[in-house]
Amino acid sequence: MLPSLPRSRPIGAAALLCAFLLAACSSGDGGPERPPHVLLVSIDTLRADHLGCYGYERDTSPNLDALAARGARFERTFASTSWTLPSHLSMLTGLPVSGHGICDDRLWSRTDADGEPVPVTMHGTFLPEVLRAAGYRTGGFYTWKYLEPRFGFGPGFEVYERWGHTFYSHPEVAPEFERLRAAGDTDGLKALAAKHPALFDATRQSSPETIDRALAWIDEARAETPDAPLFTFVHLFDVHDPYTPPAPYDAKFDPDYDGPIDGKNVTSPDSPVRADMDPRDLAHLVALYDGGIAWVDSEVGRLLAGLETRGLLADTLVMVVSDHGEEFFEHGGKTHRAALYRESVHVPWIVAWPGHVPAGVTIGGSTGLVDLAPTVCGLVGLSGPDGATGRDLAPVLRGRAPLAEETVLSELYLFEGDGPPQRRAALLTGDEHVLLGAQGAAPWQGVRFDLARDAAEREALAAFRLDEPQAADVRARLDAQRAALAAARAATPPRLAGDSAPLSAAELAELAAMGYAGGGEAATSSAPRGPVPLCLDGCCW
Repeated sequence: MLPSLPRSRPIGAAALLCAFLLAACSSGDGGPERPPHVLLVSIDTLRADHLGCYGYERDTSPNLDALAARGARFERTFASTSWTLPSHLSMLTGLPVSGHGICDDRLWSRTDADGEPVPVTMHGTFLPEVLRAAGYRTGGFYTWKYLEPRFGFGPGFEVYERWGHTFYSHPEVAPEFERLRAAGDTDGLKALAAKHPALFDATRQSSPETIDRALAWIDEARAETPDAPLFTFVHLFDVHDPYTPPAPYDAKFDPDYDGPIDGKNVTSPDSPVRADMDPRDLAHLVALYDGGIAWVDSEVGRLLAGLETRGLLADTLVMVVSDHGEEFFEHGGKTHRAALYRESVHVPWIVAWPGHVPAGVTIGGSTGLVDLAPTVCGLVGLSGPDGATGRDLAPVLRGRAPLAEETVLSELYLFEGDGPPQRRAALLTGDEHVLLGAQGAAPWQGVRFDLARDAAEREALAAFRLDEPQAADVRARLDAQRAALAAARAATPPRLAGDSAPLSAAELAELAAMGYAGGGEAATSSAPRGPVPLCLDGCCW
């Protein structure tokens, strides 16, 4: 376990209630009579269309389906990008990628003329900062490197801990592993693995210990301040590849398969997971992914049951989301972080709060992960994070206002080889999804999809160049996004985004082990390759 952040002095119950009543009066929406607890669960790599409540034919998500039935479900929420780091920053700040400015992990490899690291800065105020300032106890429990404080996460959390460590990340074992590896001590490495087998097991599931710790923290916080509301953030990683759910979930959806695909080595250079793989093998790969969803769904059910047994669930605003989806060669690629098609960015957003959010509601229209933080604040009677461009959808959830049509922006930088990066952006407006791309300084190209008639985005309605007359409406939408982002950056001064030291060899190795450092169709490299974009200087597009 990594050290937790400093703890603030708990606020008195009477003062807390007074603060919330004042906030509710100023929020314009009435606000709750008393502040609820808030639970935010982010399930990494979870496609919305693989959940039963979103129409999937397999029984992957009975607990999430039941949660949606007890509350509301946003039908079409698109992520700000297709990978974990910038997407979670957008989720927690209410800003798109070009708003907070963290567009790529290569920002941690930049040096100045003297070879010194360039401080990594970002814009935005984090949701836990807003809630903690209002008197919430705040605890965050996460399971993957990209959510570490060195990448900017942690502000506002009094306790912020990583769980599910491997030998790459464990604070005691990782330095010893690196020392033995550098010395070429094979016997020492074998002994270390024998001493810590769980850390060397690539199929080990991290959800149980993460949820156990979150529930333990809830008990600790309630014992210390029984009247204080709690904000608990839980990040679960077991849907992500390798697709190796535990029994019986590994055989739940394809029990008769006897082929070579086992869910491992999905991104390795010699991976059997290729675009030309046998359709039967691909079907089993998807079944393993679905088994992982069912496994994590069972763990979410255990978390919610834990709140119920503690008498907290009825007074807890629960939100379940994902940071991005996953590709299975629908458009030629696998995993994620390479495209902005629907399978990469359409994520679930489920909201439940008994007595405050009507049950069984499906909200159509387009929303984005940037709307989450302002909406949490709106529901509990607070103003959203400073500068957030996302919308407070609390009135929509309460049935007091329709969902207005606005454009949802997704963005991506993609480095391949030694040339300039591919710049990608997508605009979701109503049923139209516009995908844009350019290589370096080349002119932007675009295609339009109508999701109402072509949800899988198989047939583009039209292809165009952004500078052509038929793209005037797209240019207008981009101009509106730029204006909003400029205002957001002006409202939130730059702040350091974690540790500016370059990523170490061990950190790069940890990322590479998960397919994030070269090799594989969807992988990218964390090593510097020429000029690195900095979205803080302007839009990534």
